[in-house]
Amino acid sequence: MFARNKINIYEYSDYRKFLQDFYELEKSLDPTFSYRVFASAVDIDASLLVKILQGKRHISSKSIESFVQFFRYKEGKAEYFREMVAYGKAKNDEQVRKHFETLQKMRPAACRELDEARYRYFQQWFYPMIRSALDVFDYRGPEHAAALGDSCIPKLSANQVESAVEALLQLGLASTRKDGRVVPTEAHIKTKEHWLSASISEYQKSIAELAHRSIAETPKEERDISTLTMALDSTQIQKIRDILSEARKSIVNEANSMPSPICDSVYQLNFQLFPMMKKKD
Repeated sequence: MFARNKINIYEYSDYRKFLQDFYELEKSLDPTFSYRVFASAVDIDASLLVKILQGKRHISSKSIESFVQFFRYKEGKAEYFREMVAYGKAKNDEQVRKHFETLQKMRPAACRELDEARYRYFQQWFYPMIRSALDVFDYRGPEHAAALGDSCIPKLSANQVESAVEALLQLGLASTRKDGRVVPTEAHIKTKEHWLSASISEYQKSIAELAHRSIAETPKEERDISTLTMALDSTQIQKIRDILSEARKSIVNEANSMPSPICDSVYQLNFQLFPMMKKKD
């Protein structure tokens, strides 16, 4: 096998993507390499292997060691592969976060830096807020971090502001102009990582808590919090989702029409729709 020593397992957190890339690299180096040859080497059916590489099936627990032996992994890499499989199989947010964070601890610094920045962006509620604040606040470096943090609601430390700006710059979500001011870019984070859903859930919980605090801490004239409880046909819930989607688009368009120089605040708008009672069959 030519590709075994040419592919770095630590550059991956998705074990099926790792296996697919290995297969394609090995095939390019050895045209005789096939799904059947690969499957035979790890003692599984070729059709099952194809489904695993396509992301439709998982490696069984008893087959994990066959893959470890096939790649001739010892200790650290062997444990990393096992942890990748556990991460891929994780079924709830807590398990996803646990296994992803374990993987990150096992990876060399050079391999984990960008993934950690993406992960932190969704884990820390104030990272997206600081990104928007850069449209309002004239930030030119660490010397302005304390002042920006002091203007936030709730207040942030200078270290929190600096870590947020550093991550935004690293992710391409902010850039430094020629005059030295740091401003947000039009870029967006694109990732299909397994951890994304779990991180967004945590972010939404944090934002919901901020909304709760604002009821007591923010004057009524500076906020708008309303609720609506109603009976619905749950089979038609998509109609409500569509209305909310159109409302979000309209609000975004209105906000985008406001030039940055006239903006003086950052606001958070939450949409929450959830069941409170359901009739039993």
